[in-house]
Amino acid sequence: MVKQDVPELDAATKQRLADEVERLVAMGTDRKEARRIVWLDYQDELQQYQVVPAAEVSSPAETETEAPAAPAEEIPGPEPPPILSPRRFWRAADEVPLTPEWLERNRAELAKVKRLVGLRSEE
Repeated sequence: MVKQDVPELDAATKQRLADEVERLVAMGTDRKEARRIVWLDYQDELQQYQVVPAAEVSSPAETETEAPAAPAEEIPGPEPPPILSPRRFWRAADEVPLTPEWLERNRAELAKVKRLVGLRSEE
């Protein structure tokens, strides 16, 4: 197995990774597996912030020689959908109307609770 050239991590990063390993171990994951998971997650995080090497970026001289693109006419598209919250707001009108039987049962249960707590029902 070829060892990759890995730069030394700073103390804060080491501590953060160690804390994540301990959290996974506390949840029942094998320590070796937890270390592997945390390291792979850390590598994924690093890839998000990698910069494209300068050799892959085209030089400004190359882009200047290209003809500028003609401005495209704006083609109207469909309207974007309205932004809806993931949870629908509660509306009383959407609720099932209360029946007299339901209200009577609720009052009886409330009276039981009040008696248990030691309060008197004021009827």
